[in-house]
Amino acid sequence: MSSITYQQSGVDANKAEQIIDSFSDFLKSRPKDPRLLSGIGPYASCFSLKDTLTKYEDPLLVSCCDGVGTKAKLALDWNKIDRLGEDLVAMNVNDLLCMGATPLVFLDYYACGKLEKAQLLSLLKSIQLACEMAECSLAGGETAEMPGLYQEKDFDLAGFSVGLMDRKNILGETKVRPGDYLIGIESSGLHSNGYSLVRKLVEKESLSPSSHCSFSDDTWAETLLKPTQIYVKNLKSHLTQITGLAHITGGGLTGNIPRILPKGTKAKISVDKIFFPALFKWIQKSAGISTLQMLETFNCGTGMIAACRSNYAETLIRSLKENSLKAQIVGSVEPSSKGQNNDDASVLWD
Repeated sequence: MSSITYQQSGVDANKAEQIIDSFSDFLKSRPKDPRLLSGIGPYASCFSLKDTLTKYEDPLLVSCCDGVGTKAKLALDWNKIDRLGEDLVAMNVNDLLCMGATPLVFLDYYACGKLEKAQLLSLLKSIQLACEMAECSLAGGETAEMPGLYQEKDFDLAGFSVGLMDRKNILGETKVRPGDYLIGIESSGLHSNGYSLVRKLVEKESLSPSSHCSFSDDTWAETLLKPTQIYVKNLKSHLTQITGLAHITGGGLTGNIPRILPKGTKAKISVDKIFFPALFKWIQKSAGISTLQMLETFNCGTGMIAACRSNYAETLIRSLKENSLKAQIVGSVEPSSKGQNNDDASVLWD
C-alpha cells in the first residue's frame, strides 16, 4: 500500500517553521517591551504586570477580538496586502479604548489554504509595526494551513487584544449622561467595514487598483485599502475625561453610537456635521442608496465618536487637531421624549 505524507496532503510544517524563523529575524530589529517575557516558540506568552499594576487601584483586564472582514479579499485580489496588519490591530485596540483601556498585548490568527512565504511575512511585519503604533506588544499567534477549507491564495485574519484599566474609569452607559457633547473624530477612510458592498461596486465599475479615483489624485487601491486609523496615541491621555467612546465599525454610525448610551437617552446628531468626504459620496451615488442607509452601514468619515462633558469638548478637539486629526462637535446626548424614558438608547438624526 502506498503511503500519503502530511506534506502530500497539503500541509508543510517545515515551511511554516522557516517562515516564522524569518519573521523572528525581523523582530530582532524592532523595539522590545521588557514586560513581554516570551518570544516565539513556547506554547503561550508571558507578560509581566509586576510594575504596571502598581498604577491602578482596582485593575481590570479587558479583552476583545476582531478581524478585517472581506477587505482582505479585495486586498488579495489587488495584490495589496502589505498594510492589512494595521487594520487588524486597529479594529481590536480601538475597541479596547471604547471601554477605557489601553492595550498591553496583541495576538493574531492567520488561516490559509497554502502557505506562501511572501504573503505571511508581509502580514506579520505589518502586524508588528501596527502594534508599535498602538503601543502594545505582539505576544504570539497561530498560523494554520488548511487545504480544502481555503482555496488558492485565500486567507483569513483575526486578532485578539488584552488591555488594562481601572474599574472606576469604565466608559459608556454608566458615565454618559444627558448634556454630554458628542465629538466626531475623522476616519482614515472606509476602515474595515462595508467591503461586501464596496467589492460589488468595484466589480460594477470595473475599477483598476492602479487607476486614479474620479474624485482625487490617489489610486483606487490607495483609497479603498487605506488602513484603519489607530486612535490609541491620540486618545489615551483623555480617557479619564471622556465619558464614552463609540468605535464606528459594522452597523455604521446608527448602530454603534447607542452602545455607549444609557437607557432613556438619545444621541441627537446633525447629519451636516458628519464629515462625509468624497469617497463616501461616491459610494452613495454609485450604489444608489440613501443617506440613512449610508449612516447605517459606513463610518461616513467619522471613525470614532467621543462623549464628554460640555466643558471638556474644546480641549479634546484642540488636542486632536494638534495631532493632525480633525474633530468637531456633531451633537449631544439628550433625554428621550417624555413617557419614553425606558426605551433603549437611539440616534436621532437632525
